[in-house]
Amino acid sequence: MPSPDSHPQRILVTGGRGRLASLIADHFRAPTHHVTLFSRSGGEGFQPLEQLTANLAKADALLHLAWSTLPATSEQGGGLEWKNDLPQLEALLQSIIALPTAQRPHFIFFSSGGAVYGNAPGRCNIESDRCLPIGWYGRAKLAAEVLIEKYVARHGLACSILRISNPYGYPVPKNRAQGIIPHAIRCAVEGQLLYLWGNGTARKDFIYYTDFLSAIETVIGEKLIGTFNVSANESHTIREVISLVEKHTGLPIRLQLQPAPFWDVQDSRLDNSYFVAATGWQPQVTLIEGIRRAAAGYVDH
Repeated sequence: MPSPDSHPQRILVTGGRGRLASLIADHFRAPTHHVTLFSRSGGEGFQPLEQLTANLAKADALLHLAWSTLPATSEQGGGLEWKNDLPQLEALLQSIIALPTAQRPHFIFFSSGGAVYGNAPGRCNIESDRCLPIGWYGRAKLAAEVLIEKYVARHGLACSILRISNPYGYPVPKNRAQGIIPHAIRCAVEGQLLYLWGNGTARKDFIYYTDFLSAIETVIGEKLIGTFNVSANESHTIREVISLVEKHTGLPIRLQLQPAPFWDVQDSRLDNSYFVAATGWQPQVTLIEGIRRAAAGYVDH
């Protein structure tokens, strides 16, 4: 518990209407934290994004989750991030460096593990590997990282870039083209077809959402600086995921195979040892246990 004279950590979160932002807001509660969510449109507990700059000097950390695309929608937009997300990011960075150094919040950027690396080079990717993104989404996230690193080098910006694997364990909208685990659980329970890209041999790294939140808490608490993979340090094929969902729901999943998009990373493996060594953090939930929890929660719901 904080001492009577201590103040809660003040955390600003962009992309406030997204599911990860809401999980963060639920996790970082008073009295130890105070979270303000920002969205392009305010109202309903969200501050409009244009008011973010006025709040920067009062914040301890700024978590930048706002992004206008997913990997699938990014391909449809053909570089939409260069019109929206990257200019917005640069304007935000300019606002931060305009503050006196002592008033600048710790800036935490949520990048993408699999998308920025591209396909793994026959082993787990480490942070020093050359990034070879194969789609617009990965290229845009990598461009954002390069932009941030420029501000770090020139202005001494205190920043964490987090290359996060695939969080799961919470519901996602049916029409969201992302999140194989919740979609597989929904299809099993509701008896619907699961549309599968490729033949299920694609390999991904998944991180249970409570491990994701504890990692973010560690980054904020230690004011970690640098670029880090945040992952479970284990990868699984999509077929393995489907088998685990069937096991824990007790229900079969009917598959409809579709060609894998050219931009979908087929071998994503993230080594988390650099982050573990820097913080002592360790993931606590295996994929087997995480899918069991997620399936039980969906059935109970």
